[in-house]
Amino acid sequence: MTNSGRILASSAADAGDDGPFDSAVSDAGRVTVSAAGRVRVTLAAHPTVLGTFPQYKIEGVECLPGSTDAVLGTDDENLGGFLRTMSFCEA
Repeated sequence: MTNSGRILASSAADAGDDGPFDSAVSDAGRVTVSAAGRVRVTLAAHPTVLGTFPQYKIEGVECLPGSTDAVLGTDDENLGGFLRTMSFCEA
């Protein structure tokens, strides 16, 4: 989740431990908190794809504090894992 409450989600196609893999990161909705403290989660009817990542299986998305960067973590099974940053967050 970003500082403004946007929900970021990763999704992946996984054909097995040797791939092939493909992933996307999407804006999936929003979390808001009312003045009374009520939490509301609103999911997007049609999530906005922020990026696609052929040949990688993204399984983690985390916004870095004070930055517009999100760290994307992959678990590409027998092919290893990678970390990458993308500007998906608000500072």
